[in-house]
Amino acid sequence: MIPSSTKNRPDPKTAVLEALAHLRAAFPLEARILAAGEPMRATYAQVLTHWLRATPPLAAAFDAAALAALVKLDAVVPEEHGLGCYPFSSVDTGIRVSLATGTVNAMCAIDALAIARLARVHTDIDANCASCGATVAIHVEENGGLDHEQAEAARVIWLHAGDVHTSASLGLCRHIRFLCNACPVPEASEHFTLPQAAAIGNAFFGFQTALLAAHALSAAKP
Repeated sequence: MIPSSTKNRPDPKTAVLEALAHLRAAFPLEARILAAGEPMRATYAQVLTHWLRATPPLAAAFDAAALAALVKLDAVVPEEHGLGCYPFSSVDTGIRVSLATGTVNAMCAIDALAIARLARVHTDIDANCASCGATVAIHVEENGGLDHEQAEAARVIWLHAGDVHTSASLGLCRHIRFLCNACPVPEASEHFTLPQAAAIGNAFFGFQTALLAAHALSAAKP
């Protein structure tokens, strides 16, 4: 577990790298997808492509066997209104992200910050402080970055709570939220600036960009 104390905190870059390593260990999504067979990766890319159009995909649109395998890996999450696929959720998580194609829900705060770079469009995030409920509004550029004014708009906290769920959508993601600057950081948590959290998210989901590009190239071949 990442120490909750702020004493002797590492420099910002080291903090990002340590948090990224911790996140990948807690939820090895990239490793699971890269180790999967090609039919599973192709189906995974198709699900993601639907989400980039701000359209929650339905299970009936995909290969049933590949989809079942992806669900078993917790790469795809069957939800009430369609298939969730990190960083996207088909249910209301309280973290909404507006793209040019529509509005989607993000699985968690880090996921929300990563959507702009994945979709290659600027996004607007609308969420609430995990402590007091105050509105948190953030604009993210299409390269995944934030301007100086946005960088101080809020923070991201990672609550280190026990996780009894098999799906990260119901466990891990529920503990990574936005926190306004007026509220203190809870005990047993780590906190990040918005640029740090965006860097973590962009790196964590970076493999999806390469996967989507490979899938598009394959689909374009005669």
